[in-house]
Amino acid sequence: MRGSLVLLLCLSLALGGCSQLARLGLGITPIAQIEQDPSRYANVYVRGRVVNQIGVFGQGVYEIQDHSGSLWVLTDKGLPAMNSTITVRGKAQEGILLAGRRFGVSLVEVERF
Repeated sequence: MRGSLVLLLCLSLALGGCSQLARLGLGITPIAQIEQDPSRYANVYVRGRVVNQIGVFGQGVYEIQDHSGSLWVLTDKGLPAMNSTITVRGKAQEGILLAGRRFGVSLVEVERF
């Protein structure tokens, strides 16, 4: 049984990479963990519900929330639907300043699903 699980994980990585595992809910990092040391997370997956957004012409920031906290995500790929649950891959960074508002730790979006 254990060997089968390891084989399945290896096949998943070989065929689809980390993105496929994140789609299954594996490899997701809690938001609170990212907030503790954002410099450690140059390529991180987070999953949460969209609870807020600020945008102009499909660009801007949106806030996602999981069981451990919330995080602002910068995007140039359009804003996701409010209250939708999404997975985002991106690079964590210390606070940003946008439209006169300071946002704590944030994530620069690379991909979303």
